[in-house]
Amino acid sequence: MSAEALTEFSYDPFSDAAMRDPQPLYREMREQHPAWFIPEYDTFVFTRFEDVWNGYMDRDSFSEAEGMLFTREQLLVHHRGAPPEPVLEPVKSMFLFLDPPVHTRIRQVTAAPFLKGSIARREAEITSLVRERLNMLIPRGEFDLNADFASFVAVNMVCRVLGIEPDDPEALAAAVNLTVAARPDDPRVAEARGMIYGLLVDTVKRRRTGSGPDSPVIDALMHRDTIGRALSDEEIATDLNGILVGGTETLPKIVAGGLLELARHPDQLNEVRAALPDSIEPAFDEMLRYFAPAQWFGRTVKKPVRLGGVDLEPGQRVILIIASANRDQREFDRPDDFIWNRKTRRLLSFGVGPHFCIGIHLARLEGQVMLREFLSAVKDYTVHPERGHWPVSQFQIGWTSLPVSIEQAR
Repeated sequence: MSAEALTEFSYDPFSDAAMRDPQPLYREMREQHPAWFIPEYDTFVFTRFEDVWNGYMDRDSFSEAEGMLFTREQLLVHHRGAPPEPVLEPVKSMFLFLDPPVHTRIRQVTAAPFLKGSIARREAEITSLVRERLNMLIPRGEFDLNADFASFVAVNMVCRVLGIEPDDPEALAAAVNLTVAARPDDPRVAEARGMIYGLLVDTVKRRRTGSGPDSPVIDALMHRDTIGRALSDEEIATDLNGILVGGTETLPKIVAGGLLELARHPDQLNEVRAALPDSIEPAFDEMLRYFAPAQWFGRTVKKPVRLGGVDLEPGQRVILIIASANRDQREFDRPDDFIWNRKTRRLLSFGVGPHFCIGIHLARLEGQVMLREFLSAVKDYTVHPERGHWPVSQFQIGWTSLPVSIEQAR
């Protein structure tokens, strides 16, 4: 590549190109600019798998004290020195934004319902929910893979685990998608966030009075000491929000995108069908690699550290791009190809290190059940991406709407 071409390259996570179709940018960054520096933000951006992996794993050198998603306004204010201490009076952020040991304590008291064994016991419940939904949707002849199918299953299951009873699960899922995907200046975002927060605060208040469904998560946050004092209803609702959004918003994009990709490769679709049910786990793992919608998370440097060949100073921010790392040819053979039976050694789709996704086992089981039951119930289908919706977002990129026509049910 010529020096002239190199000087013309530019990357900004808040640019339209980066929020719509960033993979061409990521490809060039991995090969030519693996530690891309943005002077305007005093921030390094890492795109290769090993660097991203190591950044997430290094809890001693990197902090979430300033959050895991930086705004442009935040990055424009440069900072040097130790990251700020977490604000605990009151707690102003989700436990996801706190560092160990506070993060660890909160995570430990909420973990039990999300452990692999606890989730495995819900397989029959998930299967029943998925079958009921498909039995209702398939006779229509056409429905939305995300909004009608995968989002419905995802929001219902995370609400059941958390002990939340929404009046309209589909409206709740739509509100979650809006808060994540829309631009911050969209006036609908504040209304959607208010609806979600109101539901969560009301759920906690009812649980505190002994009403509402069982909720080991809420009970633990109410009665276990995590920060040296009791948490308020509003603080508990803030923690619930992180789990609700994570459990509602990400998985449907993976399922919808994965079924589209199988439809685009009928030879692979036939192979997956022929190998059911043993093919479901590797096929879903490839969907996780290929379609995981979370683009990046940020960290603040805690102490002098070297990552990706560059020296970082305390107070600097870094952006670790998962969606690029999952397409790195140093880790994956033919990374831009969807290969259903790929043997994957490591994945970043759920994160790694102390802040890895608490709902990993629920998401994996839901996704595998949805894929298995859809392919078992439907013989031929056609996906219509030309009528779908792929919103602009600095964070989550993927199909929030993806119509599918059922040509032949089994």
